Amino acid sequence: ILRCLVGSEMCIRDSYYMAIHVSELNIDTYRGIKSLRLENFSSVNIITGDNNCGKTSVLELLRSLRNPSDFRVWRELIRRDSTNVMEGISYYEGFCDLFDIDEEEKYIKYGVEYENEKHEIIISGEVSEDELLSTEYMKLQGFSIGGRRKEQDYTLNVKKIQMNIHLDGAKASESDVYEGQIRYVPKGASKNDRSNIIYISPSRHTTSYVYLNAVLDNSNMYEQMLDVLKEYDEDIISINYDNLNSGRPGRGVYKILSKSHQKALPLNMYGDGMKKAVLLMSAAIAAKDGILLIDEFETAIHTSAMDRTFAWVIDMCKRLNVQVFLTSHSKEAIDKLLKCSPENTSSMAVYTLSKRDNRTVVRRLDGKTAIEVQDNMGLELR
Repeated sequence: ILRCLVGSEMCIRDSYYMAIHVSELNIDTYRGIKSLRLENFSSVNIITGDNNCGKTSVLELLRSLRNPSDFRVWRELIRRDSTNVMEGISYYEGFCDLFDIDEEEKYIKYGVEYENEKHEIIISGEVSEDELLSTEYMKLQGFSIGGRRKEQDYTLNVKKIQMNIHLDGAKASESDVYEGQIRYVPKGASKNDRSNIIYISPSRHTTSYVYLNAVLDNSNMYEQMLDVLKEYDEDIISINYDNLNSGRPGRGVYKILSKSHQKALPLNMYGDGMKKAVLLMSAAIAAKDGILLIDEFETAIHTSAMDRTFAWVIDMCKRLNVQVFLTSHSKEAIDKLLKCSPENTSSMAVYTLSKRDNRTVVRRLDGKTAIEVQDNMGLELR
């Protein structure tokens, strides 16, 4: 009898418990978002809507929760096309893009309930000019000044943005960023990130960067992953880390051994579908006890492989206490995600963002309701 009771309790806990680390996010202003209130987050949250409605911006603010008072975290949120050094675009433009472009006053303000604690973050920016010696400015631009003599120095008026971060009403950090600056080391940077938050961009898989170390150390997870990866290569035998020919420690590559080839092939020689699947599955494990953010989660995954891949990721996140946030504008991908793991549908929610009267508004549906209104009433979830 005792064994049955314990077994039943474990079944109930395993069936219904999933992580909710962030319960709400209230955005006063950030990039193009104004007055957006996202409440009652679930364990798996699908964020959808038209282009430029703010889906990626929501993920960025969630990503900042690692340490919102550290400018290094905000530096990571600068979108890559804003800091193309080859085109001479600097951190100055990248940081300015974090603010609402239509407002003269530059500030970011949002509140969050995270791990049952509420916090408010405000970042203000003030644009002005400052006098710099030419040698100082050249260093900021990434140039080597070599043996330049002092008499060759001259003064420049350079535009800058002075930024301050306030956390819960108290000033937490400050930073000055100059126009043309491509080298950036924030003052007083903290190395104490508080949270395990992993962000996967739509193109991350193209770099072949994965989180396989945790998987290779767990035989059970490893075998399960290989079984799912048969959707992409039915002859797959193993994945191993090869550091023998790299010449430098830590610079090896992951190789896949398959019956289809005589030798193991580097992961980057496989198609985008295989690389994206390995990335998502390994990231789910690496995010243990934290948050997994996936932007455009369906990118590169063929529809025929979505069911098993998504179901594995969702189930693994449940087992490892991981809260998931995903963005998509694909009707088919959202439908497959909602239905891929029926036992977990009740732990899902769909947030549809849209613009209205210069504000961002949201409609929330729990997973079961989303399926019902989509299938039976023809409601568009996107």
